[in-house]
Amino acid sequence: MITVLYLYVTIFTVYFIILAIVSLKKEKKVRDKYTSKDSNICVILYATGEAGTLEYLIRQLKNQTYAKERYTIYVILDKVENPPEFIFQTDLGINVVNINNLEPIGKSQAYSILAEKLSEVPNLDAYVFMDSKNYIDSDFMENVNYYLTKYPVFMPITNYIGEDNELKFWDSVRVTYARYVSKFIYSSRTKLGLTNLLNTNTFIIKHDLLNKIGSFDFKDKTSEMNYTLKLANEDVAVASVDDVKIYREVEHYDSRIPSITKRIGLFKDNWTHCKNITSFEYIYSLLIPNWLTILLLYVFLLSHTYHFGSVKILGLFNVGYYGILITAIVFLLAFCTGLLHAGIYSKGYIYLFAYPLYSIGHLIVNFPPVRGIRNFIKNSRRKHNIEKMVTDAIVTDGKQDYVCKIELISDDGLARVRFINRGKSYTTKNNHLRMTDALKELSNKLNDYGLSLKICQCCKYFQPVVDGSTNMVQGNCKCPMSGRIEGDIMPTLIWNTCPNFEKENVVNLF
Repeated sequence: MITVLYLYVTIFTVYFIILAIVSLKKEKKVRDKYTSKDSNICVILYATGEAGTLEYLIRQLKNQTYAKERYTIYVILDKVENPPEFIFQTDLGINVVNINNLEPIGKSQAYSILAEKLSEVPNLDAYVFMDSKNYIDSDFMENVNYYLTKYPVFMPITNYIGEDNELKFWDSVRVTYARYVSKFIYSSRTKLGLTNLLNTNTFIIKHDLLNKIGSFDFKDKTSEMNYTLKLANEDVAVASVDDVKIYREVEHYDSRIPSITKRIGLFKDNWTHCKNITSFEYIYSLLIPNWLTILLLYVFLLSHTYHFGSVKILGLFNVGYYGILITAIVFLLAFCTGLLHAGIYSKGYIYLFAYPLYSIGHLIVNFPPVRGIRNFIKNSRRKHNIEKMVTDAIVTDGKQDYVCKIELISDDGLARVRFINRGKSYTTKNNHLRMTDALKELSNKLNDYGLSLKICQCCKYFQPVVDGSTNMVQGNCKCPMSGRIEGDIMPTLIWNTCPNFEKENVVNLF
């Protein structure tokens, strides 16, 4: 066991030493970023929830130093609340894809659908996929164009910012650790030609490569690891480029480091299926410990050899206390070199060494039983303002109609619906801002069982009335009933029903 631990820390000590040596090599700064070819680039922005900084980011993209005719902008609004009217102005030349689905379809599916639609666009060279919560410099596109000549897929460096640069202690801890990983680990690995874990917040990929690899699957950090492996199997390394920068508010900080269990799981599934050196190194890099783990292992080995004598390695030679001490000192020198290269000084050391405490605390707080207790306490202390209304409705299987009841529930302004039929009930799983969305969720669930809810909202003659409220429960019936005067307006509510019901046609997402 001691022999295995010693070999483990020695291998990765050598790895850190190589990274430190490579980081000492200064990159030549290119004075002129213009290349002989200006690539045609498609910038795809993804936004969901609050619009946030979307408008500001679009203005930054519209004011780039890069040739305007060489890049196009697509904005995906995935159930965005109150999108800025600015982006719908026709003179901006922005392509807006507004997805107003029941729930957000997610970055992965939105990117895949749009990339598939653009796959046959002629003369398209590359994509820039970017989260809407970022900021960029005016030369961002110019730098992207330059580094497309060097790397088929790469990520910019993320710089986290706070209001007036006055960050709270734990914000500073997270920012410092992110800086250390990107400026030292990722930067040195890029210089060595090794791949880095793809950060889906912002990345650039060549058009031909994306068509070759196929659609995205970015549900979580594990899927990001899998996509990085797919690229590695094609002998493509994901680069991290310090010269291409994005800026992100620290409140949107997201650790890009998957858990050790996820990494070990991916290693176990793929360690015998490596197709080339790139994928081989990437798979085994999943077992790399962080600097604190190595330091703790060195402390354990030093203590063991001090009390019990030297360690025999593979039956060939013995390593004693002083041998391990020298190796530990060399590792510390390599670690300090990485700190200097990452630009971490004085207070930064405190923040970096406090990161393990933050990581452990974050793990404990989000541990499922602890999270469940926290949510229970939070909900038990909150007073709910619940309003209910029951209405009769009809559900049909296409052959026969059945009378049922629908209970409309408003819980602190959020809507959900309970379906009651023959003594059995079903309540929608999600809370919605609008009652119309809650009824749509119920309708979709019934459709899965071959049933149709015969209410006005699901009828093709129903026209909703946008009255400025969040519920939008009112509408008009356009059914051409006998004796009805043309142009007559017949007001109704979304949960009403009548014998003239006809099911609405399905509308595509885009």
